[in-house]
Amino acid sequence: MKIINTPENRIAILKYLERVDEDTFIDEFVIPLFRSQGYYLFRINDHGPGEHGKDLIFYKHIPVFYDNEYVVVQAKAEKITTSNVNKASEQIKRALKISFLPRSGGGELQPHYAIFINARNHSNDGDYEFQKLIKNIPHIKILSQENVCEIIMRTGICPETLRSQLSISDQSPLSDEDRKVYNTILDGNPSEIDKLLDHRLKFIKDHLSSLTKSVIIDYIFDRWQMDRSWSGTVKPMQWFDRYFDFFTEKHSEYLLEIFRELTSSTPSFEALPYTTSVVEKITPQLLHPIEKEFITYCGERVLSYPKERLDILIEKLKKYSKASITKTNHLNKLMKLILNVYEAQQQRKKGRRKLEDKLYFELYPEERNG
Repeated sequence: MKIINTPENRIAILKYLERVDEDTFIDEFVIPLFRSQGYYLFRINDHGPGEHGKDLIFYKHIPVFYDNEYVVVQAKAEKITTSNVNKASEQIKRALKISFLPRSGGGELQPHYAIFINARNHSNDGDYEFQKLIKNIPHIKILSQENVCEIIMRTGICPETLRSQLSISDQSPLSDEDRKVYNTILDGNPSEIDKLLDHRLKFIKDHLSSLTKSVIIDYIFDRWQMDRSWSGTVKPMQWFDRYFDFFTEKHSEYLLEIFRELTSSTPSFEALPYTTSVVEKITPQLLHPIEKEFITYCGERVLSYPKERLDILIEKLKKYSKASITKTNHLNKLMKLILNVYEAQQQRKKGRRKLEDKLYFELYPEERNG
């Protein structure tokens, strides 16, 4: 489903934005928008002097930093002109500058970004001054009514009362079950999505379209990428295992990341039974679009340490080789060499070092003359 880009749709959205009050705007658009981007609501502040310009605070875990990213939001339903732009700019600057208290424990937390989101429009002069007043503060963003309208058009994030007034492109009619899945994922409420994938979906999965199944796999992978911590890996692997029949060759590139999780020296041990089960279900047909990357990765793992669960990966390579799908002579030879190296390692054959060197230079030809 997609909102069609027509003048009538834009007018309906703008009328909604002109009527909506600030609290409703927060509930119907701001919170769903951030949830759709993987953020969790950290706090909603009451309006008042203790707010420091922060209507809402969102957070998202960033695995590579081992830390959370905090975004503070100043939501408005008020036209910005030259008469009130200075006040608005001071509020959003304060929101970014002033730290806030954690939910528990001592210390203070510092926002990483501040976003001003307005349901109303900004006059030309007011918008110009607003941009000038925050020019040297790169971590502040301004979204006016025009920007919000574009986001609604692009994402479809809006209340059902508005969506029902809009022209929707629906080239392949969706069943009620498909719509329920799409709406749950689109609304972006993590707890509702968990309920869907943990319980409800298994009762309706046979009635879903192939497009919906594809979207579910895309969502699960995206959810995993947002939090690849040990605990954050458990549910995605459970869901991949439960709904593995939703995978198609379109998702083949995701399999490389699952292989990396399986063979990691520090995998999520709680998720490991599910990760192993997923890998065991992977067919040669699913590997074909990534055969070069898959075969290369197998070779790299054979030459690397540690070798935990390498046997599972090699079993996949053996089955792929036996399927005779690969038409490239070089890749067929590379697979045979990898399997020979692995066998020599397992049996501790005398000539294994020579085989390992041969494989190394096949994988890294630029090192041959190094």
